[in-house]
Amino acid sequence: MTRRDPLLLAFFLFAAVVLMTLPHERQLALATLVRSTALAPVLQLQSGLSDVSSLRGNVHALRRERDSLAAESQALQGVEEENQRLRALLGLAERGQNQFAAANLYPAGRAGEVVKRSFILDVGEASGARADAPVVARDGLVGVVRAVSLSQAAGDFWTHPDFRVSAMTGDGRVFGIIRSLGGVPSLMQLDGTPYQVELAPGTELLTSGQGGVFPRGIPIGRILELTSTEAGWARSYLVQPAVHPDAVREVMVLVDGGATGDVTDLWDRAASGVQR
Repeated sequence: MTRRDPLLLAFFLFAAVVLMTLPHERQLALATLVRSTALAPVLQLQSGLSDVSSLRGNVHALRRERDSLAAESQALQGVEEENQRLRALLGLAERGQNQFAAANLYPAGRAGEVVKRSFILDVGEASGARADAPVVARDGLVGVVRAVSLSQAAGDFWTHPDFRVSAMTGDGRVFGIIRSLGGVPSLMQLDGTPYQVELAPGTELLTSGQGGVFPRGIPIGRILELTSTEAGWARSYLVQPAVHPDAVREVMVLVDGGATGDVTDLWDRAASGVQR
């Protein structure tokens, strides 16, 4: 502590006493003068900090509101997409004249599986489901039922390594066998098509009705590219599936035993009202 500190303290005390004895009008005038001169920079800084704090609060509030609106919009979009899928399935059921039973699908399998191979349905024998019944969605083939109880059924997606289905081109001229390639992305392979016929990319593939499990005419997928040839005998093609297991939760199960029938026209009429 220096000798100047007591002097400064005494000066400020004396100034405070003098100010307290001044008339109220002079105190106001002096205070106004001090605020407009010596304290002006400090007051401006305080005002600026207050504005910044207010703006920061407004930004946080706007961000919360934006995030809330984005979440609500995403939820509404999901509801709209679900409604479209359900309307398409209901239309399919109506056109099928009670050939199908609506079901909710729940993927099943071992933990950690990248590609789901099996599923559970919430319909069973009481709803007409049976072993080997085809399972379809609005876009086409999903899989097949393997076992049923009174109120539930278990089945395999087309991604299961044991899954096979006889396929044909949309015009019914070329036939082959579809199997899963496994892995990611989930793709199919068409084997056993005639060597002398080459299929163009985009060619639609449907179930052929051969084999006694799947009726004729369920969409399976479309040709992507030629993968291999067996000289003078057969060709194989990479196929883009019509339905991906991770994108389907509402399905239909064929319940009338019409595995030898023809359902081609159901999807032909569906195509006019539902984008595939």
